Amino acid sequence: MLSQTAVVRNLPQQNLLNELNVFITGTSKSSKIKTVELTKTALLLLRKLPACRGAVFNYFCKVFDTASANYIQGIETEIKTGKLPNLPETDELVISEIHLTLVSLISENSIAWAPTICTWSLELLGEISTKYSGRAHVSSSLNETLQLWMACRATRTLVDINTKCLSSLIHSDTESCISALLDTSVKHSPYFDWVVAHVGSCFPNTVITRVLSVGLKDFSQNRSFDQVRNSPKLRSVVGILGHLAGSHAQDIREAIVELFQWSLRETFDDSDLSRLQKKATVPYILQLTDLSNTLLTSICSETKNLLTVDVIGKLYHFIEEWIKYFGTPEALEDHIISLILRCETEGVQIIGLILNCTQLTKLKGCNDVIKTEIREKALELLENILQEIDESVRNGHPVEVLNSCSKDIQELNNMLLSQNKIVSEVASRLVLCLGYINPSILIRSVTFLLEFATTPEQLALVFKILCNELVDKTVPPYSEKGGHFSVVLEQILSRHIQQFSLSNEETLDLSQMWKNLLMLLEWEESETVAILKARIVSRAIRENFIHLTSVFSSEVHHMHIVADILDKTQIPSVGSSYSPPIRVILNLTQSAVNYFFACCRDEGTSTKFRGFKKSCNILKRLCIYSKVAKVLALRELLERALFKNDNVLFGAKNHSVHDDNEKMLLKQNKKINKTIPLTKHSTVFNGGIIGKGKRKATNQDTISADVIAFNTTELINVLKACCALQEENKYSEISLDSMTLLSLLLVQFVSPDVMYNGLPWPEEEFSKVTIERDLFIKRMFTNTPLLWDLLSFVAVNRPALCYCSVLIRALTATLIHQWKSMGDQAKTDGNKHYNELTEMTVKVLDVMALGQLLPPPLSSVRDVLPSLRCCEIVDILRDCIWCYMRDHIPSPALFNCDQNGIHWRDPITARPPERYINTLRIIMQRNIESVGPIYAQMFINIPRQE
Repeated sequence: MLSQTAVVRNLPQQNLLNELNVFITGTSKSSKIKTVELTKTALLLLRKLPACRGAVFNYFCKVFDTASANYIQGIETEIKTGKLPNLPETDELVISEIHLTLVSLISENSIAWAPTICTWSLELLGEISTKYSGRAHVSSSLNETLQLWMACRATRTLVDINTKCLSSLIHSDTESCISALLDTSVKHSPYFDWVVAHVGSCFPNTVITRVLSVGLKDFSQNRSFDQVRNSPKLRSVVGILGHLAGSHAQDIREAIVELFQWSLRETFDDSDLSRLQKKATVPYILQLTDLSNTLLTSICSETKNLLTVDVIGKLYHFIEEWIKYFGTPEALEDHIISLILRCETEGVQIIGLILNCTQLTKLKGCNDVIKTEIREKALELLENILQEIDESVRNGHPVEVLNSCSKDIQELNNMLLSQNKIVSEVASRLVLCLGYINPSILIRSVTFLLEFATTPEQLALVFKILCNELVDKTVPPYSEKGGHFSVVLEQILSRHIQQFSLSNEETLDLSQMWKNLLMLLEWEESETVAILKARIVSRAIRENFIHLTSVFSSEVHHMHIVADILDKTQIPSVGSSYSPPIRVILNLTQSAVNYFFACCRDEGTSTKFRGFKKSCNILKRLCIYSKVAKVLALRELLERALFKNDNVLFGAKNHSVHDDNEKMLLKQNKKINKTIPLTKHSTVFNGGIIGKGKRKATNQDTISADVIAFNTTELINVLKACCALQEENKYSEISLDSMTLLSLLLVQFVSPDVMYNGLPWPEEEFSKVTIERDLFIKRMFTNTPLLWDLLSFVAVNRPALCYCSVLIRALTATLIHQWKSMGDQAKTDGNKHYNELTEMTVKVLDVMALGQLLPPPLSSVRDVLPSLRCCEIVDILRDCIWCYMRDHIPSPALFNCDQNGIHWRDPITARPPERYINTLRIIMQRNIESVGPIYAQMFINIPRQE
């Protein structure tokens, strides 16, 4: 090629003229000169005779057009026949020669040749693309069109030549090439789009930057709004960038950000043209994004990098000059609103930026007047945007920015908790619009508010949102579950239960949610909040009572506030229309019992006291409402207070412990010989371990006597609540049937045998048969002092004590046997066993007297015991107490019910015959010195019946 160049340079003028004549002749229609020879002549003239440049390029256009036509015709033939025809070899040879020469010219002098060749190649590509657009399926998708034309040697060569031109000018001046690309794109779009896509993919940064620059230069010279809207070059810029956005979106974003930041930098060296372009940059970007959603999306994602409050303060000074590009100030505002409504990303960030402008207090370079104008304009713009969003939702055509906000729902939720009223109000309106389209978003936001609201204003948003007209109350599943607030509460409680079941501990901090729910319930009960008169909160709690009671049973840190909520609901209630299912009743009963024992373990005095009161209220309502709840509550309270780990809270003594791995002698003997003759009531004395001595007691933290007494008192109170009457009675608050049930439960728990549990007392000798059981019952009373308080409670509510006859009988029988085994010398100061025996005897007689099982004077025997000897005590217990009880069965039939509903025995008419008190009289006469006053009261100064 170099030798050919040298020859061309040294050609004589005559030869050059001959070559020109040959070219002119060869391009005529009647010429028979071969295309290859004619092409060589044209290339020779292109180098040596620049004046022929136009004619030569016109000839090249025919060559490339012919080659493209042959290519298209070959494809069409293949489509019809299924066979690919042979393309002329001449086309391949000629195009190759042209390609080599043009590339050489570009390499030798790019500044002179590249712009011209680039413009020619682009225009030729545009004409070819347009000419054959309707043939051989060329008008398919962009990718298919690109593949089709790149398979053609002619068009591929032209694209390559154009690429070489851009490459050669990339570091100098590509504006002419880019301008040609834009002009051609305007003229031949959309058939030329595949060329733009290919060139742009080869030089993305260069093409994008130069395309934006050339477009801005043309845009800034427009003098009217009509020129802006009808600018073909502007649309060409949009088309080119739109094609490149698919694979070079990041490059486009960076280029636009760079262009925008350039427009903000003002220097003294700027020319008038540069200043004009900088002022037109923002309107230029706004017009580009208006014409292309793809560009709009790209710019929206760069909102944080493009705009801040300070930047808006700078741009505010140029608004007057922007108006010419939009026609009127109103048109500019409408344009901005339209773009914001079409944003598919960063919607919340854009709204947040406008909100920041509404709260503007400090702004560099702006006086108070400008800051006020910015705040007012931002408020107006924000209100217009929200109205447009609301209207679009109501018409069933929600705008894109709303969908964008749904992707940042967490940030929107955080705005709901803003201390600024405008911010929270805007967030609530957006949530309403989103909730109208997708109720689950509404539920999520209200759930967030209920969990994290810390002020009454924030909490009020819950019902301001839920009660808005935009919220459709008829949409299932919300209409089927008691409303939207019911669904909110269900989601929170279900999530808590699920996570608790997985980890067996509280993993969610719901402390604020419980406070908020309680506050809402208090607002509803106060009837001062008009919006809550529909009982939304109570209805939601009723719908979620199963979940709520389940949470109550597992709560540790928030049990008191949950109890407050359950107590305020007044559920269940006999007169209420709401009938909770049995599962709710059982859950709530068990949870209330658990809460009572949790309060017993609580160290806070005031909280503990309020907790006892709440548990009593809840259990009272439950037991009045349901007999099943009453049975469950009494059984759970007694069983846990007597036998479970909670018994130490009521003064129970520690039981002896043994290692589970230790081998019991009885079991070992059974393994060795399974025929060991054992009696029916085999006894294993487990006071110690052979070879190891007495069993050691467990060491547990001691509980003070005051705490034990307080817990015991509250246990009696909660039992009273469980046994309460349905209707108020100033003389009696406890149901006789309930007390009977309590008595039977005591017998069931304390007596280890179902035999001989009846009311009658047998002969004293018969106690030898039941001695083992009697000793067990006596040991239970010794180790569990609470039993005495329970027995006294039963005795006060006559005649329920009659059903505990077996317990009193067992205690009396063991006392008789133990007093028999005591010698008179045992009555000495400091004898612990004597004192304990005396104390237990007095307790038994007190209970019998309190329950009116013993009439006077037997009811006063407890006052005589300290002055008597052991054998005398045995005689009184056997001849007086036991015999009287044997002959007078402790039956409820002995008690009369007066007009006030009180059961009692008249002490005058129920006075025992002489044979039951003679022994007592004789013994007291023997000890008249010490029991004289008591004797007179019991046998002399006796009230007489009128």
